[in-house]
Amino acid sequence: MKQLKKFMLIVCIVCSMTGMLFAQGQKAEPEYVASTEPITIEFWYSIGGNPQKATKALVEKFNASQSRITVEAVYGGSYEDTTKKLLASVVAGDTPVVAHMAMAYTAQFVVDGYFESLNKYFARDKQVSEADFVKGLLELNRFKGELYGLPFNCSNPIMFYNKDLFRAAGLDPEKPPVTWDELYEYAKKIKALGPDIYGFNIERGSGWISQGYTWQFGGEWIAQDNSSVKWTDAPAVEALQFMQKMFNEGLAVYMGGNTMDFSGKVGMTIRSTATLTDTIQSVKYDLGVAAIPGKVKKQVPIGGGSLYVFQNASQAEKDAAWEFLKFMGSAESQMYWAATTGYQASSVGALNSAEMQALWAKDPRFKTTYDQISYAVVEDQTRLIPFNEVRSIFNEAWDATILKNGNAAETLKAAQDRANKILAQYK
Repeated sequence: MKQLKKFMLIVCIVCSMTGMLFAQGQKAEPEYVASTEPITIEFWYSIGGNPQKATKALVEKFNASQSRITVEAVYGGSYEDTTKKLLASVVAGDTPVVAHMAMAYTAQFVVDGYFESLNKYFARDKQVSEADFVKGLLELNRFKGELYGLPFNCSNPIMFYNKDLFRAAGLDPEKPPVTWDELYEYAKKIKALGPDIYGFNIERGSGWISQGYTWQFGGEWIAQDNSSVKWTDAPAVEALQFMQKMFNEGLAVYMGGNTMDFSGKVGMTIRSTATLTDTIQSVKYDLGVAAIPGKVKKQVPIGGGSLYVFQNASQAEKDAAWEFLKFMGSAESQMYWAATTGYQASSVGALNSAEMQALWAKDPRFKTTYDQISYAVVEDQTRLIPFNEVRSIFNEAWDATILKNGNAAETLKAAQDRANKILAQYK
C-alpha cells in the first residue's frame, strides 16, 4: 500500500512538471490593444441621388461621433465606374482603406485576396456580433467560410405604378397585376387612354432586372458551375419575346428611365426599391408600389452593395475601418438609411425597431421590398469573376432584339456563344 501511494505521488509530480513545461512552451495570444492615435482613412462609394446624400450624412455623423478617426468620403461614380477605379488602384498599389462596391462585381477582389476577412474582428469585438445583421444579407458576403464585407445598401426591384392612370383606365388602383399575363392586359387598357400613354416601361437596369425576368419565366441565367450561360433555354427566350411583343405592339417603351417614369404617361415599371424616395419626391401622380409579378415562379434578384476593407491597409487603418463599418451597420444608421433612401435595412435592430414599424404603418410602400426577401436571390450567385463582362453581352442582346426588332432566339444564341468563350477562359 505504501508503495502504491509513493508511485501515485511520483505520477502527480511528473504530470505537474509536464504541464508547467507545456505551458512555458506555449505562446499566449497577445491581447488586442486598439490604437489611440488620430488617423484618417479614405472611403470610396458609388451611389448618387438621395443615397449619395444619405451616405455623406452618415459619414459626417460618424466623424462627429468621435474625435480619433476621420473618414474622407470620395464619390467613385456608378458601380461600374467605381469597380474600374478600384481595380486600377489595386494595380497601382494605392487603394482606399474602405470601398463600397456592388456585391455582383466583387468576385475577383475576393478570390484574389484583395479584401480583408472580417472574421477576426467579429471574434474579438464584444460590442457587435453577426447576429446583429439580417442573416440572408450578411451571408451574401461570405466565401469559403470567410466574411469579406458588411451589407450596406441591399435592394431588390419592385413594381411602381400610376394609380391615376389605373383609375382612368377603369382598373382598381389597389389591385396591381400579380402575374405577367395580367400585366399585359393592364397595359393594353392603359395604352387605350391615348397615343402618348404607355402601359409599361421595360427597364433592365444594369441587367439585374432582365436577369430576374429570365428567372420568373422559369429559367436559369447561368449554370451553377459557371461552365455556360443558359440564354438559349426556352424560358430565357420567352422572357425576351414577351417584352419584345409589348414593345412592338406599342404597349411599352424600352429603357424610358426617369423621364418617362416621372412624366405620368407610363402606367407601370420595374425598378430598384432604392429609387423609392426619389420617385415619391419627383412624381405628381398617385404612386403605387407592389411586388414584381410572377410567371412560372416568383424569384427576384438581390442587388446593391456592401462595405469592404482592403487587405493591404495598415493594421491601424483596418482597425479604424472596422469602427466605421460598425457605425454604418448599426441599427440607428440603418434605420436612417432605409427611411431616407428606400434601400433595405441590413440591421436586425433597425428592422425590429418601433421606428421601422411606424414607417411601414405610415407608408406601406417602404415595406414592399421586405415582402420579397423570401424569394430573392443574389445576382451573382455563382461568384463569376467576369460577371460584368458577361452580363454586358446579355444586355446587348436585349437591346438589339427590342430596339432593332431582332429574332430573340437567334440574338440570344449569338450572345451565348460569345459569353461561353469568355467563360472557357476561367475554367
